[in-house]
Amino acid sequence: MKKLFSLALLICASCIMAFSQDCTLYIPSNIGAELHYEMKNAKGKTTGIYTQKMISVKESGGETTFELLQIHMDPKNSNKIILQDTISFRCKDNVFYIDMEKYLNQKQMEGFKDMEVKITTEDLIYPPKLYPGLELNDGSISLEIGAGMMNMNMTTNIVNRKVEAHENITTPAGTFKCYKIAEDVQSKIGFVNVQLHNIAWIVEDIGTIRSESFDKKGKLNSTTELIKILR
Repeated sequence: MKKLFSLALLICASCIMAFSQDCTLYIPSNIGAELHYEMKNAKGKTTGIYTQKMISVKESGGETTFELLQIHMDPKNSNKIILQDTISFRCKDNVFYIDMEKYLNQKQMEGFKDMEVKITTEDLIYPPKLYPGLELNDGSISLEIGAGMMNMNMTTNIVNRKVEAHENITTPAGTFKCYKIAEDVQSKIGFVNVQLHNIAWIVEDIGTIRSESFDKKGKLNSTTELIKILR
């Protein structure tokens, strides 16, 4: 029985590797892998910590779907969970897709749980090969929220995505050769407009190593860094 069980685990692991090898991934490829992040404001003060853990890899109809459990903890008490949700990624025909629903504010969404919400997305895409100068597709997500007599619309568009460089980045988790990707984020909630400029450094088989967010005047708002990897 133990031999059969071990064989089943080996076959399962081989299947997962086969799925992930068909695609250039910008997330961990193995179940159980954990990424630990720390967020800081412009003054360098820690404002948040969170982890992402690979929990599921599924193959269906020529498409592989990956799910990560994202858990936000209290920066003053790392044992206290503030929020947790699942974010999805997928791969098809060697193209890596990021579900735009990961950009939703989950705390805000809790306030709409008793309302009718229609979500429309255009996922972000990463082709098999990245290189400096490559322009990437736009992504978007829009929400139509039915709130009785008054409806509310929320939209986020990610535009002007471009690979700017291939360079080394060092964080507490180590030194990585990353693709530097710039993008503009345009959000609108009702009559309120917010514009941000983001820069992210990403690497294959892990994902984001560091990111920086700037306001429309170019002033740094926040940074996020990978501080630990558990595989």
